[in-house]
Amino acid sequence: MKTTIFCFSGTGNSYYVAQKLAQELGDAKVVLMASVMDIPHLEMTERVGIIFPTYKGFPPLIVKQFIENVFAMQDLLPIKYCFLITTRYIFNGYSLTATELMLQKAGCLSSYSTQVVMPDVYVPLFTIPDEQKIKALYAKADGRIASIARDITDEKFKFSLKPLFSKFAFHRIMPIIHLSSKDTARQFTVSQACTGCGLCYRMCPSTNIVMEEGKPTFGDNCLGCLGCYHRCPTSAIKFTKKVHAGRYPNKRSGYDMEFRN
Repeated sequence: MKTTIFCFSGTGNSYYVAQKLAQELGDAKVVLMASVMDIPHLEMTERVGIIFPTYKGFPPLIVKQFIENVFAMQDLLPIKYCFLITTRYIFNGYSLTATELMLQKAGCLSSYSTQVVMPDVYVPLFTIPDEQKIKALYAKADGRIASIARDITDEKFKFSLKPLFSKFAFHRIMPIIHLSSKDTARQFTVSQACTGCGLCYRMCPSTNIVMEEGKPTFGDNCLGCLGCYHRCPTSAIKFTKKVHAGRYPNKRSGYDMEFRN
C-alpha cells in the first residue's frame, strides 16, 4: 500500500520521524507542508499520515492552515487509512485531539494517533539536552518508530485520549496559542556575527523573514518553530530576553530544507 506522509518540522525532529517511518513502511514518500501550501492538487494515496511537533500543547498554525486550505480541498476518497503522529518531549496536550477535529471537519477520519518523544528545543522554557540525553532519546525513538510502523502496516486502530475540555481548548485556547506564536519573532535580534548568508530567509517555513541590507528582519507571521535560531551557522540570531542555554542544529535528522531561493 502506498503511503504519503505530510510533515511539518521546525528543527528536524518531526522530519526525522517521518523519514524513518517512510523507510520502515516502504513505498512511502514524505511531503513537507511548507512546500505545498500553494499547490492546488496533491496526490492522495491509500494511506496518508500527518506528522508534526507539539507547540505549547497544540499543533502548529501551519498544520491548521495545511489541513483547512490544502488538504480539505483535495479528493480524499482514495484514502483508506489515515494516521497522526506528534513529536513532543513532556506532553502532547491537545495536539492530537485538535488535529483529529480538524481532519474530521475536512472530511477525513483518523484511524491511528500517537506520539514520539524527542528532545525539547524550546529554549524560552527548556535547556537543550546534553549529547548523552539526545542520543538516548533518539535510540528510544527509533524503537518507537519501528513499533508504529508495524501498527500502521497492520492497520491497527488507535485513538488519542481526549483531555478534559477538548472542544473548548480547540475553539478558544488554540487560536490564542497560535497568535502568541506569531509574536515569537518580535523577541529576536541579530548580532554582528551575522554574515548575511540568508539561510534563515531561505529556510523559514512561513516566509516570515526578509533580507534588508544583507541582514534578516522578522515579520509578524512567525510559527514559533525556532528553526532560524537553531540553524543559524554563526548563532547570530538571539533572543532579546534571557533564555535557557543551547542550540540544536540537529544533524542527526539530516534536516537542511530550504523553501525559497
